[in-house]
Amino acid sequence: MKTVLNILLLAVLVVGIVACGGVEGDKAKTGEAEKPKSTPTDTQTYMVGGNSSVIWTGSKRFVGGKHIGTLPIKSGRVEVADNQIVGGEMLLNMAGIVNTDLEGAGKGKLEGHLKSADFFDVANHPNAKFEITSTEPLAGVADATHKVKGNLTLKGVAKSIEFNAKIATAGDVVTASAPQFVIDRTQWGISYGSTDKDSVADDLKDKVISNDIGIALTITARRVTN
Repeated sequence: MKTVLNILLLAVLVVGIVACGGVEGDKAKTGEAEKPKSTPTDTQTYMVGGNSSVIWTGSKRFVGGKHIGTLPIKSGRVEVADNQIVGGEMLLNMAGIVNTDLEGAGKGKLEGHLKSADFFDVANHPNAKFEITSTEPLAGVADATHKVKGNLTLKGVAKSIEFNAKIATAGDVVTASAPQFVIDRTQWGISYGSTDKDSVADDLKDKVISNDIGIALTITARRVTN
């Protein structure tokens, strides 16, 4: 009987992998938080505008289904020297997290759960923060001009992340866009329903949520004039 059950579970697993696909995007390189480098004295400050956006994607492992939403940028600035971003910081309003693919009670239930202590614990950690530590020009990479490195703080935990982005400076405006990249939420201590289980049977039983969160960024910042 156990053998039959294992075969059935394996079949479901194979179908799930083929059908679900998980969260798409390159895996961001993650490590210990780094001390920001000192910025040049001749930097210019650009303030992040309201048309900037953060889009997130999450999914359930094996059983399928994705959720997509937005996260408002509370405030942000970018430091530029010689037409290259050398620093900056963005505060993200975790209390404003929104789901965009559901409606009604389902939407409210999901948003409430994401704000709870199971996930981002908004009551105790109302803001997340991304602090740019460096950017490095790239060559021969599709849809990207720079490698961006910085410290991402979620739920009071700071980790260094690295991802590719397309950055352009034109006059008083800096734009940056990062196609969806993926982080592992458990590295920030967000482990509810994680896939760190002992068996496939446990995974299927719990309908576990994927450890991966997809993040896509679109940033527009305008230079501060004296």
